[in-house]
Amino acid sequence: MFKLIQRGQVYADSHGWPVLIHSSDDKTVRYWRQGRINTASMDRFQNDFEPLSREEAHQIRAELEQSEHIKKLRALRAA
Repeated sequence: MFKLIQRGQVYADSHGWPVLIHSSDDKTVRYWRQGRINTASMDRFQNDFEPLSREEAHQIRAELEQSEHIKKLRALRAA
């Protein structure tokens, strides 16, 4: 199936993290994940990434941030 991949679209990677499309060409897709630009081949991108709505991406980010915050609090309590 053909999908148009454009700058600014939001996808989820294979680990469930939301990523923002930076740019793409016929062979590669560059995307932002946790403040870094990463690159995936077009084949890998088509197989491992799924589109998200902005609301889904926001909810996932909030849940991941909360999880990280809880980990930090537990580490502080254990120290």
